[in-house]
Amino acid sequence: MGRHAHRRGPFFDPAPWAVLAAVLVWLLAIYRMTPCVQHQASKTVDPYQRLCYSDIPVVFRSSGMGQGSGLLSNVGITESPLVVALMAFCRGVARVLGAPIRPGAGAQQVVDASNAYWAVAMVVLFCAFLGTVVAVMLMGRGSDVGIGLDAEGRPDAPRRRSWDAFFVAASPALFMAGLIDFTLVPVCLALLSMLAWARRRPVLAGMLMGLACAGTLQAALIVVAVVVLCLRTTKLPELSRYLIAASAVLTACHIVAALINPGQWWRTFHDTYWSGTGLGTVWFIVQDLTGSHVPWVGWFAGALTAGGLLALSWFSLTLPRRPRLAQLACLAVLVFFLTSKVYSPQFVLLLVPLAVLARPDWRDWTVLTITETLYSCAVWAHLGGLTMPGGADADVVYWAAIVLRLAGEVWFGWGVLDDMRRPWIDPVRVGYADDPIGGVLDHAPDGSDEPAADLDDADPDDAGPDDAGPDDAGTDGTDPDGAGPEESAEAAS
Repeated sequence: MGRHAHRRGPFFDPAPWAVLAAVLVWLLAIYRMTPCVQHQASKTVDPYQRLCYSDIPVVFRSSGMGQGSGLLSNVGITESPLVVALMAFCRGVARVLGAPIRPGAGAQQVVDASNAYWAVAMVVLFCAFLGTVVAVMLMGRGSDVGIGLDAEGRPDAPRRRSWDAFFVAASPALFMAGLIDFTLVPVCLALLSMLAWARRRPVLAGMLMGLACAGTLQAALIVVAVVVLCLRTTKLPELSRYLIAASAVLTACHIVAALINPGQWWRTFHDTYWSGTGLGTVWFIVQDLTGSHVPWVGWFAGALTAGGLLALSWFSLTLPRRPRLAQLACLAVLVFFLTSKVYSPQFVLLLVPLAVLARPDWRDWTVLTITETLYSCAVWAHLGGLTMPGGADADVVYWAAIVLRLAGEVWFGWGVLDDMRRPWIDPVRVGYADDPIGGVLDHAPDGSDEPAADLDDADPDDAGPDDAGPDDAGTDGTDPDGAGPEESAEAAS
C-alpha cells in the first residue's frame, strides 16, 4: 500500500474478518464438546476429565425435560425467567425437528433428545456470540470518528467498525466458556443495550437491559455505571426513561414466572442469592482451610460488594474528569467478581467484552485471558479429581488457580483505574474523543461545570481592551507571532 492509497474495500473492513473469526472459534468450541456427547444411555461420559462440561444436556436429562414436563413447574430447574424461556424455545425447536420428547420416553430416547436439544442451543448461543462481537465492533475504538448529531440529538452517520471486535471474536475465554450454559444470551442483550444507549435511545436500551437482567443480575452492574455517570452529568430525564423501561421489563418477566408457579419462582430466587459458598472464590479457600462452612457468607460477600460499589461510585464522582461508561461498568463487574461468594467459569463471558471496551490493550487483555483460561481448566480438573496431590487433603493446585484468577482481575482493574486517574493515557481517549459509547454522556459537561457563553448572543461592543489576553490575535489580521494573514491561513491548514 502506498501512503496516498485509500484504505477502502472488504480487505480493510473488520466486519467480514470478525465474523469469520467468530465462526471458526465457535466451530472449534463445538468440536471441543464432541467428546462429552453421550450416545448411549448405559454409557455415561465424564465431562470433567475431558474439560468439556456443559449444563445444557445435563439439565435436560436430569430434570425430566425429555418427558415434556413443564419447565417452571419442575423442581429440578432453578433458572432465571429468560433462561427458562430459552430452554423452552430450544426444546420446542428440537421437538419440531423430530426429537422424541414426550411423556413416557425411555432412557435412550431422552439421551437422543438431549443431543438434539443441545444442537439447537449451540445455534442459539452462536447467534448471541455473533451479536456480542458485532456490538463490540460498533462500540470499539474509533467507532465515533466523523459522527455528528442531528437536530434530535442522534448520530447523523453510521458508526465506524472497530478492529477491537477481534479481542472478543478470538477470545480463548469465550472458546472455553461459551457453551457451558445460556449466559451468552443475556450478555449479548446487555451489550446491545449499551449500543442502544450509545445511539441515544434510552428507552430501547432500558428494555434490552431489563431482558438481560432477567437472564442474569450481573447485567445490573452496568446499570449502576449508567446511574452514577448520569447523576454526575445531571442527565436525569434520560436516566429516568432508561430505568423505567428496564424496571418494567424485568418486573414483567418475574411476574410471569411467579404467576405460573410461585413456589418454584421463590425457590429459584432463594437458591440463587441465599445459597452457600461456591467454587472459585476466596471464601471457598477459607472454607477448605477451616473444614467448615463460613457462617453468613452471603451477607459478608454482599456487604463487601456493596461497599466496593459505593467506593467506586465515590471515586468516579470525585475524579477531575468523568470516567467512560465502559470503564465504570468493567470495574463494577470486577468488584463483584472479587467479592462474590461464588464464581462460575461462564461469568467471564460478561467480563471479556466490557474489558475490551474499557481498556483495549493487548498486553492486559493477554494477562486477563491467560488467568481466566487457566482457571477454567483448573475448575473442571478439580471437580474431576485431577489436581489433588497424592495424599493431600486440600487441592492446593486449585487454590493457586483461584489466586491467579483474582490477581489477573486485580491487574486489569488497576490498569482501568490508572486510565481513569490519568485520562491522557487512556487508549480510547485520543484526539478529541470523550466517551464513544456514552450516548448523552459523550462530551456532556459535568454537573459542576458551568456552560460556556453563547458567542452568537455576545455583544461585540462589550469587549474592551482588557478582555484581550496575551494569546489573542491582533486586530490587523496577524497572529501574535507576527505572521500575516496568508501565513496564518497556511499554518491553520
